Amino acid sequence: MMSMQMQMCRESDWLTVCSIQGEIDVTNGSELRDAVAEALAQEQCWLLMDLLGAEYMDSVALGIMIGAAKEASQHGGALAVACSRPNLVKLFEVTGTRELLNVQESRQAACDLLAAARAACARPQDGGE
Repeated sequence: MMSMQMQMCRESDWLTVCSIQGEIDVTNGSELRDAVAEALAQEQCWLLMDLLGAEYMDSVALGIMIGAAKEASQHGGALAVACSRPNLVKLFEVTGTRELLNVQESRQAACDLLAAARAACARPQDGGE
């Protein structure tokens, strides 16, 4: 069984990336939950979960990501997941969380999705064309 390696890094003035390798499960989920909570506490509400190096995740990990997505949204941000491993993508699809978590096949696609969402948030919403 492979352990989880996780790295949180502030990629730009608005984007925080959490890169995860290995397995995310009940034994190490609290580490992920704490890192995400700390980022959100520092008003880093645009989160990219890079799971391109992850091999396995369980329902605990999925719950943490759903919670993080909801909290990021409440702070005016969003969360996206970069994930191309078939078993993980299938987990997102089967649980109906692929759209909720903005799952993309590459880190660049996830970053682009967040940048577009951020730009949409920045536009005035007063109905002026």
